[in-house]
Amino acid sequence: MVIHNKIRISAIILLVQTVIWLVFTILSMSQVQSNWSNLDYISWVSSPDFYFIGNYINATLLTVSAITLLTLLNSFLKQYFETSSFIGYIFVPMYGILNIICYSIQISIVPSIAFASLSDNTLIPIASQLIQANKISLIGYLNGLAYAILGIPSIIFGILLFLKSIRLSGILLASNGLFCIIGIIGYILNNSILSTGTMIGGILFLLSLIFMIIDFRTSIKAQ
Repeated sequence: MVIHNKIRISAIILLVQTVIWLVFTILSMSQVQSNWSNLDYISWVSSPDFYFIGNYINATLLTVSAITLLTLLNSFLKQYFETSSFIGYIFVPMYGILNIICYSIQISIVPSIAFASLSDNTLIPIASQLIQANKISLIGYLNGLAYAILGIPSIIFGILLFLKSIRLSGILLASNGLFCIIGIIGYILNNSILSTGTMIGGILFLLSLIFMIIDFRTSIKAQ
């Protein structure tokens, strides 16, 4: 079926982008020290290198691809679970808007403000709150919140996929959503253990993409 092919192709594209994101994040964030102050983050962002810029360009495009995949999953699932699928999908635009803003300003606005704040101390509080890599910043919180919001359709769509006998993709997608919600709870409570939920959720999402590529191969027929 056409929708199965679209989901599979979208999952492949998103999988490639996710792997690129992991590589760029490791290379870029390896420069960040756990004891950095706000000024350290500002100095780092004021002169972004190739990995920093590439990471956030890819992350922005990855968000668009994630929206595309979820839209296709909604189109598939609403044939069988119209109300439940609709409830899950209404959270997707919220996730998309928040994440695109959080990632895109890192390459379009934040470096300029960070650079200016090096010579104007009054801009330091603003710049520090706009740096996504700084987990105690407003943008860092909003980025985590975006993934927590994404957790809701992930759980709903995952359960619906499971009910359609697309079990491994469904279990992994739903688990990803659950851990992303745990992650934002950990952020709010300042609990380092719970905060790792977002990272674990990302790994589960990566695995769910692999199984979607398998589960939505062209041989699958609508049940």
